[in-house]
Amino acid sequence: MKWRINEPVAIALCILVVLIAQAADTSVPTNGHWSVNKWLAGSGKVQLTLKRSTITSKWVESSDYDVNELKGLTEDQLNSFHSNVRFELVRDAGSLICEGSLVAGTGGGSFSFSPNGAFVREMRTLGFDDLDESRLFQMALWNLNLVYVRHMVKSGIRDLNTRQLLDLKSRNITPEYVGDVRASGYDFSAPDLIRLSDHGVESSFLHALHKAGYNLSADEVTQLHDHGVDAGYVRDLDPAKYHLAAEDLIQLHDHGVSAQNIAALRQAGYSLDPREIVQLNDHGVSPKYAAELNHAGLNLTPEKMVQLHDHGVDSDYVRQLKVGGYDFTTDEIIHLHDNGVSAEFPSDLKAAGYTRVTASAIINMWNNGVNGDYIARLAASGMKGLTPEQIIKLKQHGVD
Repeated sequence: MKWRINEPVAIALCILVVLIAQAADTSVPTNGHWSVNKWLAGSGKVQLTLKRSTITSKWVESSDYDVNELKGLTEDQLNSFHSNVRFELVRDAGSLICEGSLVAGTGGGSFSFSPNGAFVREMRTLGFDDLDESRLFQMALWNLNLVYVRHMVKSGIRDLNTRQLLDLKSRNITPEYVGDVRASGYDFSAPDLIRLSDHGVESSFLHALHKAGYNLSADEVTQLHDHGVDAGYVRDLDPAKYHLAAEDLIQLHDHGVSAQNIAALRQAGYSLDPREIVQLNDHGVSPKYAAELNHAGLNLTPEKMVQLHDHGVDSDYVRQLKVGGYDFTTDEIIHLHDNGVSAEFPSDLKAAGYTRVTASAIINMWNNGVNGDYIARLAASGMKGLTPEQIIKLKQHGVD
């Protein structure tokens, strides 16, 4: 059996084969078009724009260069009315060769890239053997030279590869920065260093973290930095003393909790987790207020302290109620306060012999105008041992 392929299909298949071959062939020469504009750059510089196009993509890169970096290009040529030019950008990875013409400081033409075989061989000895022409071209544009590579290798970055080298260089991560990071006590990988750099983390912050006893991941460090947690805050919250994780530091800092407040709460006898400290802070419960409640004999949870504070119950009111000898719950204290019951009234009741009156009965008496003086006057007239209900009825009927 013979198979026949019609002509349009055959042409399409041929094109497909060519495209696949081109995509797989990394040795295809790197070339494109260039343009120069001296008016868009500073004195002694030109703006050089490079453009490349493939069937699937377009690529443009533009940077300012000193004129003396472009070998063969002169100020006279840039200033002339018309000039045919040929110049090169020579880098360790290879040379960019540009040919074309200029008219009054602007112009363009075509470029090609010539890889440097000696650079490739030296890179292989350093452990980088995956250098295709596209990577060499990028290295040349970013001036990723052998001095930079040797310093990065010497710095001891773990599992450093070619792609990471390019990423480090594109972010202007210097060997000095890497050395400072390692000197801080952290051994970060290349992706870690890139993440730190992208978030603006300085090596001084890492030194402060390590000195304060925090051994954190790059992700945790960047989270701290992004939330504005500075070195001073980290130093004040010694992890050996407070046992705080990075997320705890962030939570406390985001809610405006100072290190001084945390220390004051601990001195007041409270060992609270960050969530509880934040709860107190968000409701305006100061360490002083917490300490005063503790001194008044109330060892309360943060929720109970917040309830008292939100209802305007101050520590003096609590202390005076305790003097009266009654052991009220937090809810009862709030109920008494909300009904305007004087903090001295329970003491007056105790002095009159009433030691087992409920909070609701005290409130009922107070709301009906019964106070310490009234009870004392009844007792002086011989009416003693009355129940709260009887006292209220007397008051309601005008017996005074």
